[in-house]
Amino acid sequence: GHLAQRHRHAQRIRRSPPRWGRGRIAKYVTRHADTYRYIHDQTLRLANHGRTMSEIAEELALPEALSREWYNRGYYGTVSHNAKAVYQKYLGWFDAHPAHLNPLPPEDAAEKYVEYMGGADAVLARAEEHFAQGEYRWVAEVLTHVVFADPGNQRARELSADALEQLGYQAESAVWR
Repeated sequence: GHLAQRHRHAQRIRRSPPRWGRGRIAKYVTRHADTYRYIHDQTLRLANHGRTMSEIAEELALPEALSREWYNRGYYGTVSHNAKAVYQKYLGWFDAHPAHLNPLPPEDAAEKYVEYMGGADAVLARAEEHFAQGEYRWVAEVLTHVVFADPGNQRARELSADALEQLGYQAESAVWR
């Protein structure tokens, strides 16, 4: 039901007909511009209140008046992506946390994370519990360390793929799917 409806809507978006009529075109362009202005202004407002790029991306949502327009939905880009882009344009990649100035490369960090977490088997056991609870974002994140530490760990790769697949099913954005 729901996925089929999404698929039909996505098909319609891809085949979106041109807009005719000065009024309809003006409304579309204005609402779309309003959306980008809102994301821009609210991202900077939240940054000025000390929020990091990730916090803003998690918190920011379009108001009803903008989000109900189908062309402002996150079928391709998302509010999260766009807010991060605005943040990075003005403030760069650094989130002001000193530990993030010069982090270890992913492979080196992953080995240490997995060791700290009690080894790959312990991480996988916990990740399976979190997967069963529907915490797919966390499972994907934590298993990234196991896979970077040991790319040959098939169990970690498969559970990570399962988590990413579940996130894809839940995603409105084609990029996220």
